[in-house]
This record gives sequence, structure tokens and C-alpha cells, in this order.
Amino acid sequence: MSLEVNGHVSRLRRFQPFQPDSAELIYEQTDPTEQSFRVSTLSYLEELIERPQTRLIVLTGDAGHGKTSLCARLLEQLGRTPLGAADAIRDLGDASAPVAQTKAGRPLSLLVDLSALETDPASALLVELLESPADGVAIVCANEGHLRSSVAADESERSKVITQTLEAGIEKGTVANATASVYVINLNYQSVAPDVHEGLVDWAANTWGADRRRWRICQRCDARTICPILANHEALADDGRGAERRKAIRQVFSAAERTGAVVTTRQALALTAHSISGGLICEDVHRRYRRDASDRSWQFPYLYHQALFGDLLTPQMRRQVPAFRALRRLDPGGTALRWVDDTLDPETANSPFLPPVPSGDEGSPKSRTAAQRESELLRSAIAFLRRLDYFEGTTTNRMSRLGVASGDEFLAVNDGTPEGLVKVRDALLRGLEAVQGVHRAGDSPDFLVLDPAFFSHRSRAAVIAKRIPGRSVEIVSQNQQWINAGTLDPEMPHAVEWASRSVYIRLPGTDGTVVPVQLDLLRFELLIRWAAGLSSRGQHEAEIRSLTSALAALAPNADADEDIGVLVGGERRTLTIDVGDRIRSGGA
Repeated sequence: MSLEVNGHVSRLRRFQPFQPDSAELIYEQTDPTEQSFRVSTLSYLEELIERPQTRLIVLTGDAGHGKTSLCARLLEQLGRTPLGAADAIRDLGDASAPVAQTKAGRPLSLLVDLSALETDPASALLVELLESPADGVAIVCANEGHLRSSVAADESERSKVITQTLEAGIEKGTVANATASVYVINLNYQSVAPDVHEGLVDWAANTWGADRRRWRICQRCDARTICPILANHEALADDGRGAERRKAIRQVFSAAERTGAVVTTRQALALTAHSISGGLICEDVHRRYRRDASDRSWQFPYLYHQALFGDLLTPQMRRQVPAFRALRRLDPGGTALRWVDDTLDPETANSPFLPPVPSGDEGSPKSRTAAQRESELLRSAIAFLRRLDYFEGTTTNRMSRLGVASGDEFLAVNDGTPEGLVKVRDALLRGLEAVQGVHRAGDSPDFLVLDPAFFSHRSRAAVIAKRIPGRSVEIVSQNQQWINAGTLDPEMPHAVEWASRSVYIRLPGTDGTVVPVQLDLLRFELLIRWAAGLSSRGQHEAEIRSLTSALAALAPNADADEDIGVLVGGERRTLTIDVGDRIRSGGA
């Protein structure tokens, strides 16, 4: 036998932008014949280009959603080979001429990168594509920022319909304008771990990590017994536990998206590739093997459940993949739960490689340096075991292990589960009161909105601007919010890989209006904790400002004839201006 190099591992390295030989993250640098994940947006595009009224389709969102790759896959569906599609993207991706014909015979033009043009030329081209011959259809790929600036540069305002459709998608969940001639698909709503079926992360973990055909060569390698990369494959491909481990990876990504992070296709692939390979290539393992073939002390931080959180990367490297920040906020290694920690034991841990642990045989540390080293070893070992237990242990309470104790309630609201909804609603309303500095004893049946002038002044007394009965408040999912806003059947969930990532508190405003307060998973968790007594105003000042700004819309205009409600020391009282301008005070 000999030391073998697995080409699949080398390719995984090219998906990681912080590696010097990264190349697979930009479509133009990829192998077009390589297997890829088919997103539901592709099927939606196939349908749109065949609708006779469709003139322009805009794919927008952050960079890295795979917009160019999506166009290439569409060309393949229209008859081109993968290499032919790549050539067409390169030669005709500037919309200079039709790149294909639809099945109905309509000419199809592609502009695969609006950002390649300066604002004014981009604006002119958008107008031109909007007013192209009636039988043609065009697809434009544009990062949202450049798209908005290009539309704003159009003095004729003919392209304004694009941003209007984009805004309507955010507010109402629609993707088309009134005449169904312009479609704007906001890929920032696309999920790498969608609600109803397997998504990109599932595909990557299965195809890259669990497909045994890609790892056969490793069985002939002399270094296989000390290789953490092969250990990751064996863990994810295991017939008994592999599926649950891959599901746990998916759940981490799903929770990260629900915290408000936009995890693009590029970022998800980079994170998954780094997790499976540990950031290593075969040659790295071979060097270690030649140095000491029996050394099993260095592998533990390269295992998939550790590498997923990027501990071995520098902050500069992690910034190249912003999703690392979202995942690290949910790191189970940093969440202390008694019922988890009491069961952690390195001697019984189901892992081929373990971190060093402090030895009790040496007695107490004799110096500050020794004490610090022992403390660091213990901290590292506990973090390792907590992460390992998240992926290997029981499948219950996984959201709590990610530091989100109310995560299951958040998911229940998104699923439309009615059980416990009243309790969740009341807790969220108490949290919104706490945001305003209101802390009332007992389980009040109403919600108090303070006068905005008192939001930032935590005095003993404050003026109550509005009292809202709890029964008139709704807690709904993102999709239900769009339906309540007037969209009978929101199209966005059909146009992208969909996951409901927000819940809304619908508060009755003035004149029959509704003020929706959007909550991602972290805001939801904060409100629940604030309701329970958490005090962290300085740490979360930005969130507090955002929430109080939304609540300010509930304050009615002043009415001189009404009594004035005040809150004094948590107790409601009423001030009445009597005859002779006398101010009288009474209970609630």
C-alpha cells in the first residue's frame, strides 16, 4: 500500500475562499460537467419563460446565490450541453443577442451580471430589455444594490417597475408586476435548508460527505487510520448514525438562517466543504503520518463537528464567509446546559479522536501559567464534547443546545401549530413592554404602549399612549403575514427554496390598520428572555431601537378630551383634567 491522494478532497478545498487555490465558487471557474444541486427556482424559471406575457425576469439578491449557474442550468434544459451552456454564458451572457429559444420558439436573452456595467449603461440596458420585441424574453442577474442604483439612474422611470415589483415581493410575497410581464425573484429568500424537502446543505452533506464512491481510494491509503478527513466521511456515511448526523448539520444551517442571516449558495458550499475536509488536503495528513504514524493527538479540531464552526481559521478568513458568524453565534460548544454537561465524559465519547484533557495525577497547578494551560485544556475539551454531543446525542431539544431556548416555539408559530400560541403571544407582549422599560407583576391581559417620548427615559412614571387587549394581537408566520396583507396565494414560496424565517406580531393600530412587528429567531428569543426578566439593554441597544421604532407607530394622536393613562412604579393610574384645570388622579 501507499499514501494516496483523493481528488475529491482536493476539489473540496477549492470551494473554500480562504484557501489559496479556491476556484469552485465562481461559475466561470467551475467544471460545468460536475454534478450540482437542482433548486426549485430552476423549475419555476422553466415555467416563466414559457408564459406568453413574460418579458423580463430579474434574479436578484446578495452575491453568491448562484444566479449565473442557474442560468446555465436553464440553458441545459433548453437543449445545450453543459459545456455548450458555459460557452453561451461566456459569449452571449451580455444580452447582445439571444442565447437560446424557449420551447415555444421565443428568443431568450441573458444578462448574467448587471454589475459588470456602470450604473448608466446598466440603466439603459434594463430599459432596452423591458421594451424588447414582444416575442422575446430576457433574464437579468443583478445584485440588489446595483439593481436599485441602476433603476434609480433611469430618468424616464420606465424601469421603476423593477424595484416596485421587488418591494412588493418583500411586503406581500409576490414576484410579478400587475400585468405579469415583469418578474423579480429575490433570492435572499432562498434557503439552503428549506422547510418541506431536502435542500442544498442536505445534498452537499450526502454527495460530498456520505457518497462512498468518492472515497474508495482512501481505503488503500496507509494514513487512513489517523486521517480526520476520512473519519468525517465515515461518520457521515455510517449506516446507523450517518443520517442523523447529516440532519444535525442541516439544523444548524436552518437555525442560522432563522436568526436573520442570509446564507448564500456560495457560503453554504464553503462551510460544508470546510466541515467535511477540516480545511485539510491529503498531503497535510501525509506529512503528519510521515512524522509520526501513531500520533492521534492532533486530529480532533479537524472533525466535521468542530470544523463547522471555524475555530482554526483566523478572523480574516472567517470574514470571507459571513455565514461563519451566524453559525458561531449558535455554537453548541458555548452553551452550558446542566442536563448536557453532566453526561459529558471523554472516556465514553463516540469519537475516533479526542482532545487532551487535564490530568488529575499531577495535582494542582504550581504556577499561574500551568493553571491557565489547564483551564484552556478543560475549556477546549468541554466545547469539543458539547459539540460532539449535539451531533451524536439525543435529537431532542437541539434548539436549546444552540442557545435558543424558545426555538421550538418559534418553529411552532411558523408551522401554524395552535397549541401554546396564547402563552407565546403573552410572553412576546411582556417582552415588548420590557423593551419600553415596563415591568408589571402578574399575567396582564393587555399590552401597554408608552408615549414614544418615554422610550429612552426610564423614569418612575411614564405616559401610556395606548392599551391593546391581548386577544386582539396575532402571532403569525411570514407566509400568513403576506396573506393577511392581501396576497391570496404568495408566490415567493413557490419561486425559491423556501423556509419561513420570521414571525410577525400583528398589533392593531389606529383606524383599523395593523402594525406588524417582524421577529427573526434571535429577536424572538430576546423578547421571551426580556419577558422573563433578562436585563441587557446596553448589549442589544440596536434591537431595542428597532423595536421601539415599530411601536411608535401605534401611538395615537393626542386628544385633549381623553383621560391620560400613566404608569407609576408598574401600576396603571389615570389623570383627569377637571373643571378649573384641576388634575385628578385615580386608579386604573
